Amino acid sequence: MAGKREDAWKLGAGWNDTFLWYAKAIIELKTRDVTDRTSWRYLAAMHQFDRDMWIGLGIIDKNAALPPASDTLIAWNQCQHSSYYFLPWHRGYLARFEDIIAATIVALGGPVGWKLPYWNYLDATNPNARKIPEAFLLKYLPDGVTRNPLEDLPRYGQTVIGPEPGFGIPDIDLSAMKETDFTGTVSFGGSKTLFSNPEAGVRGQLENAPHGSVHVLVGGALPVNPGDGFLSAFETAGLDPLFWLHHCNIDRLWAAWMTAPGVKMESGKQWLDGPSDRAFAVPTVDGSGLENYAARDTLAGGKFYPEYDDLHLGTGVPAPSAGGAIRVAQGPTSMAEPIVIGANGQKVSIGDAPVETAVTIASKEGSAVIVAMGPNAPERPAPARLFLKLENIRGASIAGGIQAYINPPAGAGADLPQDRVAGSAALFGLASASKVDGQHGGNGITLIFDISDLARRLIEQKDFDPKHLRVKIVSVHSGGDANPVTIDRVSVLRD
Repeated sequence: MAGKREDAWKLGAGWNDTFLWYAKAIIELKTRDVTDRTSWRYLAAMHQFDRDMWIGLGIIDKNAALPPASDTLIAWNQCQHSSYYFLPWHRGYLARFEDIIAATIVALGGPVGWKLPYWNYLDATNPNARKIPEAFLLKYLPDGVTRNPLEDLPRYGQTVIGPEPGFGIPDIDLSAMKETDFTGTVSFGGSKTLFSNPEAGVRGQLENAPHGSVHVLVGGALPVNPGDGFLSAFETAGLDPLFWLHHCNIDRLWAAWMTAPGVKMESGKQWLDGPSDRAFAVPTVDGSGLENYAARDTLAGGKFYPEYDDLHLGTGVPAPSAGGAIRVAQGPTSMAEPIVIGANGQKVSIGDAPVETAVTIASKEGSAVIVAMGPNAPERPAPARLFLKLENIRGASIAGGIQAYINPPAGAGADLPQDRVAGSAALFGLASASKVDGQHGGNGITLIFDISDLARRLIEQKDFDPKHLRVKIVSVHSGGDANPVTIDRVSVLRD
């Protein structure tokens, strides 16, 4: 459909026109100096930039001139990970990237109206959905001589997205799409909503999976050198042409979620006009200047609001009834402030082997938990909920995977029982989020998992003693024992 973003797999196999012109435009953008606001490297640095890393990977020369601080302090290092601005910032970033690619294609003699495709890896009706689109795996352009810029860069080697036991990363799914509130309290950690809040380092459901999982499954979790997989690090992700298709699909999932019955989209002025500390910025299409935008510009009626050919396939959101209008729901969140009812007493350090830590819940609160969640619980307006929080996960590895278990059998080794899994996540950008002098302030990554169903099951099995709750954590990363992943605190929260 003209003017709408389309599914990459529906454009035709191999070198369809959309991907061929995308490749030609990238070749042109790569010829432009990093100081050019429309260059491939400038646009990637807007996500995140690390001079030493880029020099080490040969992306820039050690003597290369960089844009002036008047540009870099505004436009570079803007990625909004672990923030409730994660989606609106990326939406504006995608839109302007799309505009620049489209303008470049026209300048090269190509068609008007090029649109960024999306990689619909969760479309159950397409047997190829989880494969990287073919054009990104071909060595050369159709002339058989020109190297293909869609393929000519490091990836871990995943051509099909799925479970990766070696990384400890579970299968990607659409569980995030079942959440109802854009923001909230517990929801800020991604436990009961799609997204997270400004609290440093906390990630939401959609940012965890499929977003983070796809980044790490394609980029890799084990290589020491981030050059082994650009998609695994904040600083290099934007240099992979696949990044833009992946984020286009994440953006589409947000667009689809807003049409689902019962959801509540953020409508507060602080979010709509934010952030207040540093306005979002993108280059003008011709690169002559920089342009600011706010979150409200990415919603319906805003200058960066996109159109997609389909918001149903691969989103988990039902297709609207015939003649039914697609709506964007708005409203205040309704979740109560969560209460921390227990925590472990020391930092956890995880190398090559799983580590177990004890979380003691106060006896009074523990009794209340069992009563509220047990089979004889009194009726409440809503079921009691319990959450496991892993705070400030830090490490030197560019990425990794982490999985937490509640009360696994004593002595359980590599074959930990899956019916005791509290939650799993890919640690996309782990090293970047852990740098004290980095954009994310060294806070690392914080995860919250809803363990309500697991706790109920363990209570019924009489295997949930709140005075002796055991949490076993497995982390797969390149550091091993020499450079472990650490977690400042493991705690339990209740609503």
